[in-house]
Amino acid sequence: MKISEALSPFISYCRAERQVSPSSLAKYQDCFQCWLLPVLGEQEVRDLNQLEILKLREAMLARQISISRQYSVIVCLKSFLKFCRSGLGIVCIDPAEIRLPRRPAPSVQYLENEEIQKMLDAIDIHTFTGVRLRALTELLLSTGMRISEALSLTRDVFENGQAEAEIVGKGRRKRQVFFSPRSRFWVKEYLKRRVDDDGALFVTTGFPVRRWAREDISRFFVLLRRRTGISKKLTPHLLRHTFCTNLSHNGADITHIRDLAGHQDIQTTARYYIGKDTRVLRRVVQRFLHYGTESMDAPLGNRQTGLSQGNESTT
Repeated sequence: MKISEALSPFISYCRAERQVSPSSLAKYQDCFQCWLLPVLGEQEVRDLNQLEILKLREAMLARQISISRQYSVIVCLKSFLKFCRSGLGIVCIDPAEIRLPRRPAPSVQYLENEEIQKMLDAIDIHTFTGVRLRALTELLLSTGMRISEALSLTRDVFENGQAEAEIVGKGRRKRQVFFSPRSRFWVKEYLKRRVDDDGALFVTTGFPVRRWAREDISRFFVLLRRRTGISKKLTPHLLRHTFCTNLSHNGADITHIRDLAGHQDIQTTARYYIGKDTRVLRRVVQRFLHYGTESMDAPLGNRQTGLSQGNESTT
């Protein structure tokens, strides 16, 4: 069976058996359409070898594709080969033999407190769309939810006065999120202005209303960035990074950050939020590093030198 022929059953498997999210499924299909099919599509699955995969890598390098993109393509290929071996019974190269590109440590951007306030102040809370945006930003800042998770919320959670809720996140993993009093206040202010009975928390303007989609969000954040003059790329995901970084800088345990962010692997959390800020590392040294018994506050003549008087070493 050729790689191009095995694509359709692989996509069906991802959708029905693994229940991959629509966004992840779209990424898989994009990797195939842009790279795997053009380069390897006519290759027999059983004949695929390291040399053929090397051609794929060289093709991506020739096009100066980013390491992140290369990583996604190879991950997609490895998932595909796992399915071919277990689902289709094809004897082919072991995916474990295929090395992933080495990704550099991510440079995580986040908003400082002053930037957060500047962003919030730039939202016009005298309009319906402004209060809706304020409610959304407050929720993202206080929970670290992905934008898709926030948009999946229902209004009854807040109308019933709940301070927390269970959500289904990436990989269909369930986790608990906690709404701060401030975020609940702004959500209630937004709901007061709603005149529809749709069950979704965030909806579009006009009639009939529909659940606010992530595709509708970006232009609001682009406009907000222009108003504030913030140089960083202002997106809902930046607010998620801000939530996690804020917890890290204030001493939260990495395992708690992982659980609150909904990461499957704690290495993901560590890779993004541990050891990234010199100020944090400085505070760690100042707070936790203690050695010897000598105090630097003591006068020089009264300090213990570690050598007995009259018996200094001559070596």
